[in-house]
Amino acid sequence: MIRESVLANIAERQRERVRLREPGLSRVARLSKVPPGFVSIITGVRRCGKSTLMEQCMRTRLAKAFYLNLESAALAGLELGDAAQLDRVIARCGATALYFDEVQQLKGWEHYVRTKLDEGFEVFVTGSNASVLGQELGTKLTGRHIDCELFPFDYAEYLAFMKVPAGEAATRNYLVRGGFPAYLASQDERLLETLFEDILIRDVAVRYAIREVDALRRLAAYLIDNIAGRISATRLRQPLSIAATSTILKWCEAFSNAYLFDFIPCYSPSVKVQLVNPRKVYCIDTGLQHVLTATPAPDDARAFENLVYLALRRHCRTIFYYTEGQRGECDFIPLRGKRLGAPVQATVTLNGDSETREINGLRQAMRALKQPVGWIVTLADEETLRVEEGIIRIVPFHHFTPQLVLPA
Repeated sequence: MIRESVLANIAERQRERVRLREPGLSRVARLSKVPPGFVSIITGVRRCGKSTLMEQCMRTRLAKAFYLNLESAALAGLELGDAAQLDRVIARCGATALYFDEVQQLKGWEHYVRTKLDEGFEVFVTGSNASVLGQELGTKLTGRHIDCELFPFDYAEYLAFMKVPAGEAATRNYLVRGGFPAYLASQDERLLETLFEDILIRDVAVRYAIREVDALRRLAAYLIDNIAGRISATRLRQPLSIAATSTILKWCEAFSNAYLFDFIPCYSPSVKVQLVNPRKVYCIDTGLQHVLTATPAPDDARAFENLVYLALRRHCRTIFYYTEGQRGECDFIPLRGKRLGAPVQATVTLNGDSETREINGLRQAMRALKQPVGWIVTLADEETLRVEEGIIRIVPFHHFTPQLVLPA
């Protein structure tokens, strides 16, 4: 229970800090227009800029905005039972738009938000856990929300933030630094190390009541060192000294819900085949991966594949890889709705054996999936090839437009 006067004081101090902060690189265009009666929900990994985006949105209407960061230690005692006090604080400041940051910290938040929507308020919330938000949206807010998934800076945002032109040099730097705004501003690797620990402990271990934190760290370290590799929970159990395969699967799901890692399945029309095949793992940010991996390399082919994956993932939630066993592999097959997009390969450069391998794997996917166009994203190569299956477009990352590979 929190007294009304304390709640009002905290809200006023937080609002004043928002007013005084620099607005940062504008990302407001990422928010869709929200119809009346709907809540706008911004989700994404910790420290990717969700709060900044929310603050940028509310700056245009600061006089009518009520803001509360629920992750503040001062609000640790806030409960749904404090709704009456909160209502009075909101009424006293004359707000018509409500902004709740890290809303998952308030148990039962969806009930309160639904009430405020019914009262005619505009409501914006942020959250750092996809699972919790998903469960809660499925109860009181079904059909009453517009989602915005936010990621660390994409390539265009990185260029604007760093004030550098697009090109091979910028891509190399982006590959190593990634897109977390605070790290780009400071270049202090301790920020990414602390961020990783915060996600591991606060968004995974605490939220899912995981006591075996050392084992959780071993799994996370293994995943970081094997980015773009195929992962099998059964084969990881013994070398990582984790008791059960089911435990590894649950922890991987928790990592995914916290937006730390993604695990993509092998494409097959059969869901059963998708489930039994190993998944490939990718990290939310190549800068984070570079700082934490045991063997960092600026031209690491796996990190570059991760970079291309993230470019696609920002525009598409469902992505597969494709394989025909020993005959070859295609890195990415995007899916929008029920339609497959163009196959995509990612490789730092095309030469010798790598050229043969990448082109053959892409052609196999084009042929099997009946796709007339395939893409190979590289660091600097650019060419168009005509093959029996159709056209292969080879483009450097700084010319790659993910929307072009997605079905219309």
